[in-house]
Amino acid sequence: MTPEQIPHLSCWRGSVSYEPIPGGITNRNFLVKDDDESYFVRLSEDKSFLGIDRRNERVCQQAAAEVSVSPAVVHYEEGVLVSRCIEAQTLTNEDVCRDAIVERLAATVRQLHDARHQLTGEMLYFCPFQTVRTYVETARRLKAELPRDIDSLLEDAGLLSRGMAAFHPTLCHNDLLAANIMDDGQRLWLIDWEYAAIGNPLFDLASISANCGLPDELEARLLEVYSGAFDHEELHQVHVLKTVSLLREALWAVIQTVMSDIDFDYTQYARDNFSAYKASREKLDG
Repeated sequence: MTPEQIPHLSCWRGSVSYEPIPGGITNRNFLVKDDDESYFVRLSEDKSFLGIDRRNERVCQQAAAEVSVSPAVVHYEEGVLVSRCIEAQTLTNEDVCRDAIVERLAATVRQLHDARHQLTGEMLYFCPFQTVRTYVETARRLKAELPRDIDSLLEDAGLLSRGMAAFHPTLCHNDLLAANIMDDGQRLWLIDWEYAAIGNPLFDLASISANCGLPDELEARLLEVYSGAFDHEELHQVHVLKTVSLLREALWAVIQTVMSDIDFDYTQYARDNFSAYKASREKLDG
């Protein structure tokens, strides 16, 4: 779908205007006004090479909206997703690295995960270790440039996976960048559900820490508020998943270097995440 087709969607009720929202590194996003109502419109397509399934995204986002952690989906068709627009501030890494936000975010993520007993609908399953292996295979097929030691990185990830503890699967966001967290002053909202699926709830905590650069004390506080008590073994699990999250993000960027037409420096983004991965991996052995 093209931006010019946005005013012709069947969900509108009045006079429609739209403007692009800058900053996306996967999709084209727009703010649409339909008379006095505002909506967020994403123009996108299935991107199986990244593990994105738009039907699954819609189902997961709507499930999250039902427990008040995500804006509701109001329209969906091939190539477009329309959500209710919320009046809220998009967070930065600096925002997330504040005690008050960490505590609120832990409660929001817990609210999402505690909905496991009321979930319905067909949702995909997400495993970060499987995703890493698949991204490497995809990158090779696309002839993207991978690190020379990628085979040893994969072997090491396999060893880390064998040390993971059992968990209760639930709906997880799986991509908690600061840019995917919004604050309306009363509550935090989670947006961009492209990678959402049933999975390990600790991965959401790990991705917050990895993507937002939480210092050690805030990483521990995030887990403590989320779990209701501090547990050293759970923290170790978060550290392992944080390490794998950084590797996954780096490989995601490698694929985007050859597949995306968005003006973004994916090569440097990959380098930064490979460096962060190696630092996190060394810390596991420390």
